[in-house]
Amino acid sequence: MTALFAGLTTLDVVHRLDHTPDPGLKVTSTDFTMAAGGPATNAAVTYAALSAAARTPPDQAGAGCSGRAPASDAPILATALGEGPVSAFLAADLASAGVRVLDATVPASSEAATASFLREPAVSSIIEHPSGRMVASTNARLEADPARIAAELPERVGVVLIDGHNPALAQAALTLGVPEVDDEDPFALLEARPPHLRVLDGGSWKDWLTPLLGLVDVAVVSEDFAPPLLARADGEQVAGFLRGFGITRVVRTRGERPVQYWWDGESGAVPVREVPDASTMGAGDAFHGAFAWALERAGAADPERLIRFASAVAGVSVSSFGTRQWLASPALAELVRG
Repeated sequence: MTALFAGLTTLDVVHRLDHTPDPGLKVTSTDFTMAAGGPATNAAVTYAALSAAARTPPDQAGAGCSGRAPASDAPILATALGEGPVSAFLAADLASAGVRVLDATVPASSEAATASFLREPAVSSIIEHPSGRMVASTNARLEADPARIAAELPERVGVVLIDGHNPALAQAALTLGVPEVDDEDPFALLEARPPHLRVLDGGSWKDWLTPLLGLVDVAVVSEDFAPPLLARADGEQVAGFLRGFGITRVVRTRGERPVQYWWDGESGAVPVREVPDASTMGAGDAFHGAFAWALERAGAADPERLIRFASAVAGVSVSSFGTRQWLASPALAELVRG
């Protein structure tokens, strides 16, 4: 069994400084990394690392998954990598991380490509420093055609996660495994269910999410997730909004504060362990990837158990710089066997 992740892939170029930068001066970073990023992408990398840790004998814990070809149960990432040398780097990086990529990029030579089509993937430049983080991003989405990867999608998966950055890919992922329905019945697709759970990574609200929400089983959202007319909404209001679409399982992360949940009529909060000198780059993505990994294996009966596991994995991810160093931590093996 494996998982399907669908969404954005970017090139993340991350620098670390030991001081708050002066905007008028050139500075030298104390650490640097460059890797594939994006919410669904980082979640898939996390899932791959946990799967690798579960397969690794105890005496080899901490070896990580770097440099290994994707395993037979590797997570699948449906995305658009684009074309060119940056895209080739992203493909190599994800293969090294143990992720199988299904690239739905519409080639520039294709008749389906629009005049505004961009070949290169989005690039995010991040500077971490003691006072916070500075981010500059092209914030671009490549054109993606789900039909290009339809034949490569697996017949069965254990869980699906979307980040909503590409609505066409999200729709294809959310309807994977759904039985054929009567097209004349407007509610048939919403009532039909695949054998697996479908998870929304709701980092922020996106205008095209509305028609997709009825296909979601579990929503894991952040405090920045503000649906229309709820710009200053609290967790109860957000959970109520999502419940209107039939989503009765909602998890809401709040940084270092307790994670809230509303789950099949029950609600609560799970404390988050504080990590000194945390490097929070990709922490939310690690939470989502770990949540999907645990949900596939443990099921949906105990939300607090899922949240504790995902929070623990996210805690490991922020204990080192960047989005790759932590993948070799022996703590992952302890968590998957715990």
